[in-house]
Amino acid sequence: MAARPQDDNVIYANFGARTRVTSAEETGPQRRENTYRTSGAIRVFDAAVSRSDQGRVNRGRQYHQAGNVIDLDIRNGSVHGHVAGSQNDPFTVTIALPYRSADDLDQVAQELARTTNGMSRARRGQLSDSVLDTLLAADAEDFRFICNCPDYVTVCKHVIAVADRLAEMLDADPPAVFRLRGMDLGRLEHAVMGQAQEVAKESQAEDSDLFWEGRPLPDLPDPQVAPALDDSDLDLLHKAMRMVSFTNVDQLRAVSDIEDLYDYLTR
Repeated sequence: MAARPQDDNVIYANFGARTRVTSAEETGPQRRENTYRTSGAIRVFDAAVSRSDQGRVNRGRQYHQAGNVIDLDIRNGSVHGHVAGSQNDPFTVTIALPYRSADDLDQVAQELARTTNGMSRARRGQLSDSVLDTLLAADAEDFRFICNCPDYVTVCKHVIAVADRLAEMLDADPPAVFRLRGMDLGRLEHAVMGQAQEVAKESQAEDSDLFWEGRPLPDLPDPQVAPALDDSDLDLLHKAMRMVSFTNVDQLRAVSDIEDLYDYLTR
């Protein structure tokens, strides 16, 4: 090995070209895919994540999972949350949605009325892109993310934590997406029923496509099935058998025979 040049007690060494050191954020776990089920939750979460970086997304999700989002307040057109951070006072986060007029929201009822199983799908969080465009925002840039922390970026870790918490809530309670616009689900269903009558009238016109092509049938009802005797009043059965029985023993035998006959027929 060749000796390094030396001048008195100073040794000159060539350490080679500079190399970029990868930060801990970049070597951390990769951005977890959106695991939410409902369309509203997916859109809210994606809107926040798409405008942030890997490190802040990771830390924001860790904040949410650790319970640092101490409250979540849904209002008409916005969501407000507080996130406990490194300072004494929690940071305030606001997720603001673009303005929607009453006519815009009426379009939601009209589309649900024209969609087979529209309300039942809405309760499960299965909403079309056009409905989500109205209820939330058509583009990620249309969401406004605000936080009073000193981080200069558009979407900080506190915003990610609140968006993660909101998406989780929308998954657990899909109709909450309507409350983001101050819409009551009962009133919405009433409006959809009214719109459905108008749709039925339109479909009866000879020049309507629905008149000739029809539309998919709604799902059949799925009633809860339970044994009739379990839901019946046995006192009434005993009272009826008492009228045709000579003794209490005959009455008890009659009730027992009826129960055995029911079990045999429904087995």
